[in-house]
Amino acid sequence: MAPRRIPRVLIIVAAIASVLMIAALYRRDISGESWSRVVEGFTHSHNVEGDPEAVEGFDRAHRLPTAESFRGRHFEKVVALPGLSISETRKTCNWTADAKVNFMFGADVDWNVQERPDSEIDPRRRQWQDFVRNSLAYKDVESRFSGRGIVLLAGNGDTLMRTKVLLRALRGLNSKVPVEVHYYGDEMDEAKKQQLTEIYPNTVFNDLASTDNIMQANFSTSLVNYQLKTAAIVNSRWAEILLLDSDNIPVIDPAELWDSPTYQEYRTVFWPDMARTRPPNPAWAITNTRCRMDEFELESGQLLVDKSRFWYHVQLAAFMNNDPDRYYDGFLLGDKDTFRFAWHALKTRYGRPTRWLTSIGTVHQGNSNSYCGHSFAQHHPDDGRVAFLHGGLLKTMSPAVMRWHREVQGGVFRYYKRAPNDRDPSAVNDIGIRWIQNEQIPGLPKDNPAQWCTDMPDIEARDMDEVLPGFERVFTEIGGYWPLEKGAE
Repeated sequence: MAPRRIPRVLIIVAAIASVLMIAALYRRDISGESWSRVVEGFTHSHNVEGDPEAVEGFDRAHRLPTAESFRGRHFEKVVALPGLSISETRKTCNWTADAKVNFMFGADVDWNVQERPDSEIDPRRRQWQDFVRNSLAYKDVESRFSGRGIVLLAGNGDTLMRTKVLLRALRGLNSKVPVEVHYYGDEMDEAKKQQLTEIYPNTVFNDLASTDNIMQANFSTSLVNYQLKTAAIVNSRWAEILLLDSDNIPVIDPAELWDSPTYQEYRTVFWPDMARTRPPNPAWAITNTRCRMDEFELESGQLLVDKSRFWYHVQLAAFMNNDPDRYYDGFLLGDKDTFRFAWHALKTRYGRPTRWLTSIGTVHQGNSNSYCGHSFAQHHPDDGRVAFLHGGLLKTMSPAVMRWHREVQGGVFRYYKRAPNDRDPSAVNDIGIRWIQNEQIPGLPKDNPAQWCTDMPDIEARDMDEVLPGFERVFTEIGGYWPLEKGAE
């Protein structure tokens, strides 16, 4: 007896039903994204070839609409990924021995000399995975967060003075973005608060030592308290946060940043530092992430994040940054890259500006070989305008050297160096920090110590007014030369 033939129409119906069922499953994972979007995500993945992130479709995770969307299935998919060893994670970074790559840690650091074993990596991976599974639910705290605002940390005398400069810059931009200043315990009294609100009335305060905070932060009197930055993000009243260091000067109204297409897509913007992460760094394997050659470390002098979407991510960053035995300090250096690796751990892409940083600094008596970069110009995420000037090394300049530059050289914001192809991170290599002996430079005060400077030795220094006309005048008007007044006391 011949087998009974199934009508073609039933085959077509069954095929359509199967496709719809698969599409429904993926819609549930991607929380409402259309099937065409998911297919596009697989086709145009930006992840490293062979990375499980591309295989699992994690490259669309940043579009999950709420923090709670990450709980359950997404977290379980993350935890279910096979654990990668350092030997596996490092294979995708294959710089040649003669490549001019600036790494944050020297080649003699212990984990670069001797690769960390799986017996160390695996428990650390399980530790953060357990933390995320049991972390504080967003639904239990979401009523405490609303709106957009700037988060600053200020406390000691120098930080307070730098905060005043920043607030004057905001006022000069006619910005209306509210500011929340975080401090610890008796660092801030009512008189100091009044000084800040007189400059920028739209300022509120939060004591990180208060038990009213969601997350309690430890304070060290002997070590740098990087952990306060992640604690400030977790505890801030704002849902959408722009974190700024006190030595960072906005040069456009920060309100523009939240409207940028990059932020709207990723609900984060992380700005680049000048160093890359070494291939054997334990953070790659701990977070199950293959090393990336096109990725710089983060420069968290400015950082945009939406807590309503990435509540669990910022908690994980704080977990790494507040580790009691400071394990992560051995290869992440403070708070900045806890953000990047928290996003990597949870397989979520983050927003990046289209333009890499520009070095801003001085040139001693017209000698381009004596260029000293003291600040980073960081750019608008999309259109490439300078958005911030972060004076990371400017605060280490001695008052006498600062005075000499102001009086003899016309100011401290006079020159810049920019990579020839600053829109292609993989093409930027030759940059680093060098030590300038001031007493060897004609015209500089002889009794002042050397200073750290960033430099791109193969690039000619150019006039700062080409990228930010008139900023030296602005810097003077907002009180940026306060160290000279302090030094005269």
